[in-house]
Amino acid sequence: MKKITATLFCLCSLSFAAEYDPIRGQMLSLSCASCHGTDGKSTTITTYLAGMGKTTLYKTLLEYKNGTKTGTMMQKHVKGFTDEELEQVSYYFSKVKR
Repeated sequence: MKKITATLFCLCSLSFAAEYDPIRGQMLSLSCASCHGTDGKSTTITTYLAGMGKTTLYKTLLEYKNGTKTGTMMQKHVKGFTDEELEQVSYYFSKVKR
């Protein structure tokens, strides 16, 4: 029983399943630049993504993808990404300095 509990605890404590690939994350993030600025450093009214927490951003992107959060363009945009790709984008922006 203790082994099962320990295993479940370890599995639940993992925030992200995919291994971070900085090149892939940066490549995927390029599609965000037209609205959110280069490296997520928006100079307009859109959200500043640089330095945002990876868990927060990933959760938000999934909410757009699942339709529980609405936005002008985000719902359509994120539907073209897999969950793993959204994970990579979240990792990337979390590592960019503000």
